[in-house]
Parts: sequence; structure tokens; C-alpha cells
Amino acid sequence: MRSKQLGALLNTVPPATARPTAPVAVAQSPAAAPSPPTAPLRNGKEVPLQVLIPEHVREQLGIMAAKERASLRALILRAVRGLGIEVTDEEIRDKRGRRSS
Repeated sequence: MRSKQLGALLNTVPPATARPTAPVAVAQSPAAAPSPPTAPLRNGKEVPLQVLIPEHVREQLGIMAAKERASLRALILRAVRGLGIEVTDEEIRDKRGRRSS
């Protein structure tokens, strides 16, 4: 495919990233500001999350998880809790069965 054809084709597809827009100045009174939800929605369902992180960070997470004898999932959920997002101990608990020694 020649570059003219590729350019024409790419111009027909909407961009995959958000384009910056000019900020809209809207004056709101404090009463009109939306309030944060009082309780998070909980449905018990878990969904996958995949992120790309630097290799050295992944290595350090693996070492930390091994030292604490915890799963990466538990480690990440505790970190999320540290950001101020409500995560219960039950949600952090490892879902895999463990044999008792």
C-alpha cells in the first residue's frame, strides 16, 4: 500500500485517543458541585485488569510478594487501599486454596 493510500485510509478512521479541547469555564457554587458517592458499589464480581509496567518494578513487586508470602493480587489491592480506595480484607484475601502445614 502506498503512503497516499495509507494516509487516505487513516483519515477515514476516528482517532483512538482523546484530543485536547479548550477548557470550558463554568462557575459553580459549592452546593452545585457533585458530591462523591458515600459507599462504593459492590456486586462481588471480579474483572481482569492488565497493565504494562517497567520490568524493574515487576521484579521488585515479585520480591516483595515473596517476602510477605502474599500474592501479587493481594499486594496490589493493599496498595490501592493505600490510595484511599475502599478495599475490604475479604477482597484482599487470596482466592487460591492453601494447604495447611
